[in-house]
Amino acid sequence: MNIRVYGDLNDFLPQGKKHKDQRVGFFGMPTVKDLVESIGVPHVEVFLILADSLPVKFDYRPANGTLISCYPKFTSLPLSAIALRPDFEKPPRFILDVHLGRLAAYLRFCGIDTLYDKSFNDNQILDIAQADGRIILTRDKGILRNGQAQFGYFLRNTNPQLQLAEVVHYFDLAHYLDPFSRCSLCNGEVEQVDKSMVKNLVPSTTYQIYSEFFQCSRCGQVYWEGPHFIRISKLLSRYSE
Repeated sequence: MNIRVYGDLNDFLPQGKKHKDQRVGFFGMPTVKDLVESIGVPHVEVFLILADSLPVKFDYRPANGTLISCYPKFTSLPLSAIALRPDFEKPPRFILDVHLGRLAAYLRFCGIDTLYDKSFNDNQILDIAQADGRIILTRDKGILRNGQAQFGYFLRNTNPQLQLAEVVHYFDLAHYLDPFSRCSLCNGEVEQVDKSMVKNLVPSTTYQIYSEFFQCSRCGQVYWEGPHFIRISKLLSRYSE
């Protein structure tokens, strides 16, 4: 059996096997999902599979000699009738693995609903993602190959700012950005509050200098438009223009 992957799915293949048909041997009658993951491609990043030019689902069991073609997420081709999974909720909501704390803060600064807790293990992430319809963001291909994973994405970049750009582009988040509407610490909603309410919660110098303050409705974290606010604003401006 030959398998060929297209587009960004080649990111998961060794250099010498990218953009080429791969001969895959097997015993019994494995599903096409098992065969695709056997060459290193997580099923959550595959949005269309053709078996001898006909669309099939993940549970399809191909016969020997079948040509399998795998395609990533498309941006311009409607696939509602043949896609391998229902589309994720809009606006998208995410859950991140333990190594992506900085990206979680950036997404929250963008106003994107983002769950992150460094105590989460893989099983907890999978359970929460399935229950809430959240998209798993990770640098761990193993969790994306778990059959319980429905929505997920493997981050190609390791730099948090480049990861943010990658997620905004891949999930088309530009229309959903609402900067500084969520708490970077706990994901709660941030609201403007009367200055007098935070007098005992911020340094006296800060209280004297700034006139507008914002507070998380969940954890009580206080924010103001200081130097950090300006730096983050410059970072986020490139995605909201």
